[in-house]
Amino acid sequence: MDFELWYNRNYKKLLIIPSIILALAIIYLTIFTFQTGDIIYKDVSLTGGSIITFPTNIPSQDLEDELSKNLTDFTIKTISDNAGNQLELAITVKEQDTQILEDSLENFLGYELTSENSSKETTSASLSADFYKQLIVAVILAFFWMAAVVFIIFAKGNKIKIQVIILNVLFGFFMGNFFLSLNPIFSTIIFLTFATILIRTYIKKSLPAFAVMLSAFADIIMTLAVVNLIGMNISTAGIIAFLMLIGYSVDTDILLTTRLLQRKTGVNSALFGAFKTGITMTLTSIIAIIAALIVVYPFGSVLNQIFTILLIGLTLDLFNTWITNASIIKWYVEEKK
Repeated sequence: MDFELWYNRNYKKLLIIPSIILALAIIYLTIFTFQTGDIIYKDVSLTGGSIITFPTNIPSQDLEDELSKNLTDFTIKTISDNAGNQLELAITVKEQDTQILEDSLENFLGYELTSENSSKETTSASLSADFYKQLIVAVILAFFWMAAVVFIIFAKGNKIKIQVIILNVLFGFFMGNFFLSLNPIFSTIIFLTFATILIRTYIKKSLPAFAVMLSAFADIIMTLAVVNLIGMNISTAGIIAFLMLIGYSVDTDILLTTRLLQRKTGVNSALFGAFKTGITMTLTSIIAIIAALIVVYPFGSVLNQIFTILLIGLTLDLFNTWITNASIIKWYVEEKK
């Protein structure tokens, strides 16, 4: 079968697949939020609590059995070297249970925990909550400013570009100074008003720019759904990974859109040429992240979470760029032609 002929006949139908997956991801996240009270599982850096880490070869199960006598809510993480040999154990508890954990550990280990034989990290619950809200605001602003930049690149007309810049400046000023301090309902209404005006402008004035934004949005939502499905507790590093993912999500989309809008050959020739370049870029990044993850994974560092989220996001980006965005842009170009 001639793939090009098949693709020309079915590229619009292909949009059904990502539409269904995105809808399912949104439904899942909505249900998840109602059940848990938040859109993600948060670790101690975002909920508040204490982490005590110490070198030992004691099996984690033995320690878990001992701590269960005095604590009900705690987690134990094993930190190993590249050969799989246990180096340390890290125990996480709520802030109010820190002293109970210290006493239980000292009784079990038979020595006093000091800064020389262990490390302790404690985060206030109120401080973590405020920091979490600020990080969420940062992700929202990063996404909308990314969308504004993409719109300026592909939209036509200086007047509308200036209007979008002014709207984003006002939106950023509101989010940075008032969103967290005003009544939640009032803040949500203002946020949705800004978002609706901007998205409507993007769709009406530059459909290619909107297609890039939609692909990036789908990357983030689908990645978030997968992260929740595997039960990952997101830390501050994880939020930063989502910020990085916004940038990773648009590079191949911009490449694809630019090639098709500025093509000098046929639509399919430009699309397949962009595909070869874009797939090479993304696969190179994926291979590099996998290699880095293999090296750092046994050590249980924050890099594990960053690399895992980026790996999930980049894999989904292949799907969203070359099915969602490619189909929309091809459709747009064919209609204009």
